[in-house]
Amino acid sequence: MANRTAGIFICSLFLGIAAFLFFYARPLMFLEQTKREFRDSPEMWIVPKPLIPGSIVRAVAKPPTLSYFGYQFESPTAEVKEERKMEGVVVLSFSDCAVTAILRPQPGGSLAQITKAGPPGLHRSMENVVGKEAKGSDYALRRKVLNTTPGCLSVYALPSQMVRNSVLLRLKGIESQRFKNGLYSFETPSIRGFQEGDITLDKSVIIEAFDFQDRGLTLTVGRKPGKACFGQPELNQIVFSLRPAASSE
Repeated sequence: MANRTAGIFICSLFLGIAAFLFFYARPLMFLEQTKREFRDSPEMWIVPKPLIPGSIVRAVAKPPTLSYFGYQFESPTAEVKEERKMEGVVVLSFSDCAVTAILRPQPGGSLAQITKAGPPGLHRSMENVVGKEAKGSDYALRRKVLNTTPGCLSVYALPSQMVRNSVLLRLKGIESQRFKNGLYSFETPSIRGFQEGDITLDKSVIIEAFDFQDRGLTLTVGRKPGKACFGQPELNQIVFSLRPAASSE
């Protein structure tokens, strides 16, 4: 009887170990590998800080309103020149101080639309990897990626959470050099998004804006060499006046 009890115990123990290795071993290895790769990278610990809309300085009483690709915003300077306009990009110059490239939104649609139109099982796979909220929204996915840090990797998490946070951190790592000098978030009644970089320290910064229908717009803004007449207040005027236009242009 004792031998039988011991046998049952040993079998149960081995089954438990096998179950652990099957369900936890690979996620745990993936998590540990990701943690080792990124835990000593200072930029991976950066998360978005809210921009302060009060720091807007209007150089002109009635700033020109510019409209492209279904969005519009106020120019931070009275003098604005359209240097280049093509099907997929518009390049503007503000008083010869800064240059902005506005990229046409991709026609593929949001992540949710792509996964729904994909093969069977893609919708569920995406949900397992990035989570239900992020799977349904490009903005939500971007927010999750940028707010993930090495501190989110825990050996006590469920296997799915280990994989999810490891994937999100690796996505962040691909572009971490873009925001090593600053990473910011913003939200208005019309728009929300992120600023990657510091306009006073980086050659250029990237603005990713999403309306509440999850339509995205990307702007790259850079000061011209040797110019100090364009800074964060001017950039804030663009960001906090950005909104969907009444009609697409």
